[in-house]
Amino acid sequence: MNEAVETDSERAWQAFRAEIRSRPVEKLDLRKIEREVQERLNALGAGLMAETLKRADTTAPEVTIDGEQWGNRRVFLWSYVTMFGVVEIKRSTYQKAGRGKVAVPLDLRLGIVEGAYTPQMARVMTRAAAVMTDEDAADFLAEVGTAVVSKSTISRVPRAMAARYEQRREVIEAAIREQDPIPDGAVTVQVALDGVMVPQDGEHAKQRGRKTDAPEPPRHEQRYGRVLALGPAANDGTLGRAWHEGSVGTLAFLDAEGRRLHTTYLARMPEPFKATLGRALEMELMAILHEHPTMNVVFASDGAAAQWATLDEIAVHAAPVCTGQSMHLVDAFHVAEYLQTAAEAIEGTSTSEARILAATWRETVKESNGPDRVLRSMRARLPSVTSETRRKELESAIGYIANQNDAGRMQYAEAIERNFPIGTGVTEAAAKTLVGTRMKRAGARFSQHGGQAVMTFRAALLGGRFDALHRELDATYRKAVRWAA
Repeated sequence: MNEAVETDSERAWQAFRAEIRSRPVEKLDLRKIEREVQERLNALGAGLMAETLKRADTTAPEVTIDGEQWGNRRVFLWSYVTMFGVVEIKRSTYQKAGRGKVAVPLDLRLGIVEGAYTPQMARVMTRAAAVMTDEDAADFLAEVGTAVVSKSTISRVPRAMAARYEQRREVIEAAIREQDPIPDGAVTVQVALDGVMVPQDGEHAKQRGRKTDAPEPPRHEQRYGRVLALGPAANDGTLGRAWHEGSVGTLAFLDAEGRRLHTTYLARMPEPFKATLGRALEMELMAILHEHPTMNVVFASDGAAAQWATLDEIAVHAAPVCTGQSMHLVDAFHVAEYLQTAAEAIEGTSTSEARILAATWRETVKESNGPDRVLRSMRARLPSVTSETRRKELESAIGYIANQNDAGRMQYAEAIERNFPIGTGVTEAAAKTLVGTRMKRAGARFSQHGGQAVMTFRAALLGGRFDALHRELDATYRKAVRWAA
């Protein structure tokens, strides 16, 4: 039996459908019709969402929430933001004896995000924040005609969700790792770390937005407190906009032939010693090794001493668990740049002789005992360089390669034989796609927490963990609600 048409939106839809059927062909404006269809579908959707929200409410005088009793029921009109627009309904609220904090059973049953947003609406906003500016996202959603919210809402809600995530980060990350299986056929994981510059408000840079001598904390801090320590931009002692070094980390899985199968991405805003990212990389690697202790591990980075200190510490902690091959490799492309500089210091800038010499060294360094042979060749040519500037360039290149070789990070011949990666292209690309593409736009500046919110959701999106992240975040907004006995 067909259900009767009951709501205004359903009646409007039926009337619109009949009107479209009666229009002459020459009066059909497809773009206008599509917009009208979307508006009416949104009205239908909003009506259904209102019914769903009302079903989750309760009229009981008392309820139990996670085993605790709540009473003093009151009913208020409240607005919820859905994919189809704002929906207003009456809802019940409860308090414990002695009043105080208010609980809303409807919100807790359905996992309403930050008191007003449906889980899907919140998901759309975090995805938007991950891929585009707040203004671009608001304009795009308005053009699409669904999930329409203001740019201030797109800015605020993902940051609040990111603050909630930071409070529970280690627990959520552990749950996400369990949902992200090691790819079939993976025999090697490259653990790599790199720095990336991030534009921030410096301590003397004027904050954007409304000017006041006593600004209130942002809403996410009012609810969750300060969830991140102040970054270097808070007291960098420089004028104007500041750039500080954040960090990206990757765990790239490869098969026996050296083909990349999957990559996990991590990113953090600037902080001393890249401590949080280092800890996250270690937890990711330890989870992999506990499941597959025979996994080969390649630690990789450029020549930055601080980054190698972090990777070396991770390697020490992983050693008792790892039964596969472990290797430390400095990025071969950074080495190639130093070889090119050295060759030009000897043979001249952009000369054919310099290109031939650099190419010869690049091939030699990948052979057995190749780094030692290249160093001997470079040192033998040092006396022939009479220019003080070029001599310093050659000495710098020799020092870099000698230091990396002495540290055992240039075993390229063995790595190639084992089909291990000898470059950090995946990590270099992560710095560009994860941070550069999204965050280094003209005029962009990021607060410590605002930037981290973007990094968190963007890294999850690029690494295939966006669904799992939202499942875990959504669960934190839900609680069991029952009628009190």
